[in-house]
Amino acid sequence: MKRFMVLCALVIVTGVSAKTIATVNGYAIGEKEANAFLKVATKGKVTYKRLRKKDKVALVERLAVDKMVLRTAMKEISKKEQESIIAGFWLRKKAAKYKVSDKEVKAAYSENKKFFKDKKGKIIPFAKVKEMIKNSIAQKKAVAKMMKKTKIVMDGKVISAPKAKSTSKKSSDKKMSGKYSLYTVKSGNTLSGIANRYKISTKELRKMNGMDTKAIIKIGQKLKVPAK
Repeated sequence: MKRFMVLCALVIVTGVSAKTIATVNGYAIGEKEANAFLKVATKGKVTYKRLRKKDKVALVERLAVDKMVLRTAMKEISKKEQESIIAGFWLRKKAAKYKVSDKEVKAAYSENKKFFKDKKGKIIPFAKVKEMIKNSIAQKKAVAKMMKKTKIVMDGKVISAPKAKSTSKKSSDKKMSGKYSLYTVKSGNTLSGIANRYKISTKELRKMNGMDTKAIIKIGQKLKVPAK
């Protein structure tokens, strides 16, 4: 990295660079990759085209190392290991978006204190495991959000599924909080029938009238119903 600290003062080199600026064992190293590296190394002050020849060589050698490490790893690491690495990276990336308060971290530490022990069996101080606990809580939050949108089926039966978005509660609450009329119970009326007539649930009708689940309506009884 020190070698690239002087890149800001490099002279401009004329000429058009091809998209592929070099190869390593047949793998292409693109100008786009070079510029991405330089954007970080020089804080966007220098591009590949502006480098002197010797600095281009140094940069290509640096990128060749990254390329070969990646390609070699992809060949030697099993598919299961690759999936584990990708999953871990994804989880850390998602977890970084969640805020975890000190209160949450301290609560988790207190609750699981007996598990935070060193090799000698002594409790590890909170300060030393704070960040680890914080990351763990953030990851749990990320997973919890993901699982809310996940459907699980076992033996042909749904054991977990996303909750359906309901607009009825909002509309029914509006009906129940607004003006109401009085309905006189007639012969043959049922609570569910009256509720259906006014397009609300039986539960909502009971709530409007302060009735419990065992209450029975009687002929001539006055019930509050949504005003039409």
